[in-house]
Amino acid sequence: MTREEKKQIRLQILQLLDKCTGCKERHHGTQSVCIISCPIGKQMQQLSVLLSKESPRIKRGKWTEEEEFYLWQHKDIFDISDLAARLERSEISVYSKLRQLEKKNVLPC
Repeated sequence: MTREEKKQIRLQILQLLDKCTGCKERHHGTQSVCIISCPIGKQMQQLSVLLSKESPRIKRGKWTEEEEFYLWQHKDIFDISDLAARLERSEISVYSKLRQLEKKNVLPC
């Protein structure tokens, strides 16, 4: 991705932020509603994923307790590709870890 393309994505994010300035949900501290149900929030998420995919660093090896906790707490908020980007893990690794945690039926500490 070129510098110009990155710049355009950042400008799109700023324009979307301008649109949600008067949003009732945003000003009442319910940011998770913006992430889950707001079309503007979803667009901003998609654009931020494009920027984060620019330099994919993939961790390997054992998952930390913090990573497992983050994954479990955010599994209903973000999709697999977003979680993978945020945790710097492959999508397959994230999917497998989620299935493993669900089979254990144990909340990570």
